[in-house]
Amino acid sequence: MWIISRIFGDSKWTRAIFLTILLQALLAIIFESIIFQSHASEINIINEERLNQKAFGQPLITAYANARSLLVYYVLFIIAQLFSVILVLDAIFQKNTIQLIALVAFELGLSAYSIIQYHQSSTLFSDTSDASVVLVLAFLGDNHHASKWAEITQICLMIISTMVFIFLAYKLYLEFGWQIYKNIGADLAMRDRYKMYQIFMMLLKFDFFFFLGFSVQYLALLIVAWLPEAVDDDAKSRIVKELIKHIALSCIVSIAMLALAYWGLRREWKLHMYLFIALSVASMGYFIYMLVTISHNPERFVGTKAFLTFFLCVDMVLILASVPVAIICLLNFNHGLINHICKVSHKTTANPSSLPMNSTGAGKEKTVTSNPERWSIE
Repeated sequence: MWIISRIFGDSKWTRAIFLTILLQALLAIIFESIIFQSHASEINIINEERLNQKAFGQPLITAYANARSLLVYYVLFIIAQLFSVILVLDAIFQKNTIQLIALVAFELGLSAYSIIQYHQSSTLFSDTSDASVVLVLAFLGDNHHASKWAEITQICLMIISTMVFIFLAYKLYLEFGWQIYKNIGADLAMRDRYKMYQIFMMLLKFDFFFFLGFSVQYLALLIVAWLPEAVDDDAKSRIVKELIKHIALSCIVSIAMLALAYWGLRREWKLHMYLFIALSVASMGYFIYMLVTISHNPERFVGTKAFLTFFLCVDMVLILASVPVAIICLLNFNHGLINHICKVSHKTTANPSSLPMNSTGAGKEKTVTSNPERWSIE
């Protein structure tokens, strides 16, 4: 009970939105696991019948590559559900209105993907004018798109839960705005600094997810697809070198730069922020290099080109957003914000119901209560 009170306070909306996202995640993971298993069974049948050979023609090879790549995206969808639960808990604990708005966009994106995955699954082997595709459909039989019911259920679940989530997020937006005013006070400059702090912390969390998303896709491509298909030792050696380069430049560097940014922002350590900006520029160069590589070698990325390109573009947009915000936060160092952040953290840990007031805003509390909800973003 103490932990529940510490995280959720006395608000019914915090409990409602957490239960909504938790139920959504549990059901979505169950249905996505069913879809994954059904899809994996189709691929196993194709492999067992050796219908994945190049001799069967390009239409079938392309369809097979697309089918195999979908398994990675099903796993990413499950990870995204767990990520949503963690972010909602964090937004409630930190009373971060900016993160709530970002979560609404993220939920809409997950709903859109549930529709896209149905379209992808239903059109994988749609080219019935090709004899090889017809042969595959004959071997698959009832196993072909057997997860259709689960995919349709997933779409309905995501749309309904997203609508409920938007309503509850709006209620929390109004509630958190007043709490933030009581924590920070009526100092407009300080509230602007706190707003940029919240935006940057939110960007770091989405940076982590989308950087991880690209890394998982490319690692799966290297380990699951390319390495087993390497015909000689030289080819295997090149793939292993590419694997090591990707782990070093994408995985390790990404985690290091995000950790530096987090601690640099929380402690107002300028060196950490400078390193984050420098590593962000390096990461941008690597993402551009990967984007050019994918566009120049489409035959090597059959089945994965679209989503790899999408994640790379999102990663670059996030870096373009994160670096300027990081610079603004850096300029806000040594202006007293860290004292408010420490005070808010101490208040949340010690007693969620207590509401300390900044001395600057203490005398103005009664004059602004008529419109409290706007303090979080204005």
